[in-house]
Amino acid sequence: MTENAEVSVALAHLLGGVLYAEDQPAVWATVSTKTAQLRDHLAPFGLRLLIDDVESYAFLRTIDELPEGMPRLFRRHRLTFGATILLILLRRHLTTAESDATASRIVVTTAEMVEWLQLYHPDGTTTERISGDILGVERLGYLRRLRGHDDTYEIRRIVKAIVTSDWIAAYGNRLLVHASGGDPATNPDEFSGSDTHTLTIRGSDDDD
Repeated sequence: MTENAEVSVALAHLLGGVLYAEDQPAVWATVSTKTAQLRDHLAPFGLRLLIDDVESYAFLRTIDELPEGMPRLFRRHRLTFGATILLILLRRHLTTAESDATASRIVVTTAEMVEWLQLYHPDGTTTERISGDILGVERLGYLRRLRGHDDTYEIRRIVKAIVTSDWIAAYGNRLLVHASGGDPATNPDEFSGSDTHTLTIRGSDDDD
């Protein structure tokens, strides 16, 4: 494959969502060695390339201020209240589990997530509704179902880049208190949006 072709393939993968080294080692090698070229290609479209060398993944984000008249290539995706809660809880679980240096991947079961979320949903909330939030987070790429295990998921490391420690300090903890009934004055709509690079669902899946 020519150098230009390698760059084109890497761009296509990045535009499709988060790139993990373990999933696409050859493409990851291109991203690691041709970072400057990739950024030069992306800049005219208002995109920046972010690379986490420690966790071995890369993704795109829209620049903070687009030129006047330039549309966003990635939509602002509004998460449901339940999905937002789930992302916060997944982030916490990921952080806690990472203290075990022997764990190469952090997994969670459907039953565990349902149990977590029931604490933050009103009495009477159906399991189907909670399962819908889990499915939504999976579709966005933050959970990956393990092959051969329909009820077990890997928590993708990108969750840490989406739900940052600063965001949790500013909003997340207060949101959990509100969701558990401890802060009725808090407006859930204040927290239920998330603007990210990876939310690239298009066409019939768009629900802005």
